[in-house]
Amino acid sequence: MKTGIKIVLLSALVAIASVSCNKEKIEPDNVPQKPEAGIYQLALIETSDIHGTIVETDTGGNHFRMAYVADKVKDIRGHGTLYSKERLLLLDGGDIYQGTAFSNLQLGKPVSIAMDMMGYDAVTVGNHDFDWGFEETVDPDGTLREYERGGRQWSNEVPVVCANLYQNGSRTAMTKDYVIVEKTAVNSKGGTVKVKVGIVGFALDYSSSILASQFAGKGYSISENYSTANGIAAELEASGRCDATILLTHGEAEWTASQLGEGSAFDLVLGGHTHVASAGQTEWGLVYAQTGPRLENYAFANLKFCVDDDGNVSFSSVGDQQTVSVDDTRNIHTYEGQNAEDLDSDILSLSNEALASVNEEFAKVIGYIDTEASTYYIAGSSDRASNMSNWMCDITCRIGEADVAFVNSGGVRTYISRNGQPTRDITVADIYEIFPFNNKIYVFSLTYAELLRIFEYSMTSTGMTVFSHMTGIDCRFTRSEEQTSSSGTTYRTYAVHSLTKDGTVIYQDNTWVGDWASRSVTVAVSEFVATTLRADSYTGLANPLVDWIGTQRLLFNDLIDNENAIRVLQAEAATSGGLLHIDTAPHFILYGE
Repeated sequence: MKTGIKIVLLSALVAIASVSCNKEKIEPDNVPQKPEAGIYQLALIETSDIHGTIVETDTGGNHFRMAYVADKVKDIRGHGTLYSKERLLLLDGGDIYQGTAFSNLQLGKPVSIAMDMMGYDAVTVGNHDFDWGFEETVDPDGTLREYERGGRQWSNEVPVVCANLYQNGSRTAMTKDYVIVEKTAVNSKGGTVKVKVGIVGFALDYSSSILASQFAGKGYSISENYSTANGIAAELEASGRCDATILLTHGEAEWTASQLGEGSAFDLVLGGHTHVASAGQTEWGLVYAQTGPRLENYAFANLKFCVDDDGNVSFSSVGDQQTVSVDDTRNIHTYEGQNAEDLDSDILSLSNEALASVNEEFAKVIGYIDTEASTYYIAGSSDRASNMSNWMCDITCRIGEADVAFVNSGGVRTYISRNGQPTRDITVADIYEIFPFNNKIYVFSLTYAELLRIFEYSMTSTGMTVFSHMTGIDCRFTRSEEQTSSSGTTYRTYAVHSLTKDGTVIYQDNTWVGDWASRSVTVAVSEFVATTLRADSYTGLANPLVDWIGTQRLLFNDLIDNENAIRVLQAEAATSGGLLHIDTAPHFILYGE
């Protein structure tokens, strides 16, 4: 009986196996075809230094730059039902959220949504991505932060890559070393082949340009070791997991390519940070490219792959690398249907939705100016004073109820024109353009002798990038003839000649007048100026404010610049009939000119 059951079961299993094989049998017409031998191309677009610029507004209207770029992405990936993410590699080189009033008021949320909707394959980390705290930029799993829209929470799956960012001595989990993406390359006949591309993230050590409290203060550090990046690329290609590797960095692409060296396994370097678009290759053939800021353009290239007669895929070369300008005549949208063929409807809708949420706040008029708030240098200042820098210093002074205020050169980032009119209204949006960083104002109580130490540091080639502009006191300085260092580089030295307070000379030729050296003076600066050490390589002098932060000299540091700028300007307008004063005199004054 048991034997009979075994025979029946065996017969059934054979029958089942026969049916199963018949079902899975591949007919000759269905045999996967080897890709035709030849060259296949994968298109690539890189953006960088977006700085929150989904929309740029000027007298011509609203320029929907992100919607324009999104349309060019879909021109390659396909529109509507023809869309395939595999047809294009889309990357970003950092400095994503921060920099425009539109984005700052919403902590970058519209940019995060747009990148998710556009299907970015990877982004890397820029120095300004730490301004609000890195945890506000990325999620703990190493992707862009999730967001709320339409009454529901969305997970943002765009990976953040940076292989040399550390926290408390260990690689942070908030960035990935690399990602491998599978794409579809196409030949001239429309034939396709699957290719795998590794994207390795890397940061230059721009720690000196990051707010100390948001960077070193939270345990972050950057190890600018190019062998680390080269080692990852070599391992990815040797293992066969990638057909090509790209280094994505927030740093100058050409410089980074040169530092990787001739033996690097990378096939392409994509950069940013310098706000200068470029494309080319090193002497040994490593191709590099980068785009400019604020979506004024984007970088484009074609990755070329070779398929041999056996169907094997190998990387061939990078071609067509170039910078493509965003056409500001084709990204304006002020009425239904305008430039519809050049603007992605989904990103356009998102942009208008985000604009509407801040328009009321944007439009609030604080007062008006009758002087151009320009960034042109004032004569006699030796490039150390402009109308805009004076205005920013004066506002900082009033926020801190201080006598003297300083602003660094990198903090002056915008120009407010009257557009040929006698006056111009200043709105809340303008203030967020002028003070985009949400910087805290640090206020110190010093003696004038201690203030002189700041001026002496500000005379060094390094110090003048930190204490670049100033109001509240006049500093006349001298400039030496050009000198040559032991290494053969040329440089000039500068020295304080005199200090004048409210028209009274209080210091001249190394001598104080009366008791001015011991008198008290209140100094207000941004958090960046207060916390950036930057020792000068020639003199060894460093920022003295850094040492004074932990002393009673620091009065407070809890006022946010843009919020309080609105407050003090509203107070000024209330007593001046709305007119906001802009100082047009130099306060760093080159002696003898």
